[in-house]
Amino acid sequence: MDVLLVDDHPIIHEAMGVTVRAAVGEATLHSAENLDDAVLRARELPALSLVLLDLGLPGCCDIQALTRFRGSFPHLAVVVISDINGSGCINAALDAGARGFIPKTSSAKVMIAAIRLVLDGGIYIPPEALPVRAQQFGARARLLTGRQTEVLRLVAKGYHNRQIAKELAVCEGTVKQHLHAAFAALGISSRTQAVSIMVREPLGLL
Repeated sequence: MDVLLVDDHPIIHEAMGVTVRAAVGEATLHSAENLDDAVLRARELPALSLVLLDLGLPGCCDIQALTRFRGSFPHLAVVVISDINGSGCINAALDAGARGFIPKTSSAKVMIAAIRLVLDGGIYIPPEALPVRAQQFGARARLLTGRQTEVLRLVAKGYHNRQIAKELAVCEGTVKQHLHAAFAALGISSRTQAVSIMVREPLGLL
């Protein structure tokens, strides 16, 4: 597994290298110090699974580095690491498609757990941003139909589509349609993300 760390501070590269190896022992860590180098490195790594991206890169401001990088690699899992950790910045990064936001002030234990969560298909949200994200998630959840909510409950219990179809007495294609609509309403893209968010922020769905 290849992991790309994009940061212009050598000390961060050294520290994060230890953290990444602790989180994923078999990972190979690659480095880039600016956005242009990051794009070039990413194109050279077909097995790239995770990108750890600093927001304070040269020539970038706010979440520019994230939006520009994701414009080139929309399907890569990108986690922001930053010393700017206000809830506004965190939520902007998550809304722009980051699979997590790890403040540089986080402990090694938190960073390791966050990296493992993202590699398992989840989204890491630091505690300071949870109230706002929960409010946003709750607003979106209220858009779900009753049947969509039922399907999500069964997904959270570990049911596969065929099992859900049998439980609800519908065809498997109908289950897929409900899931697609529910994911779109909640702003997520996979059942793993759905389970991760619902377990953390049930909001009456479970």
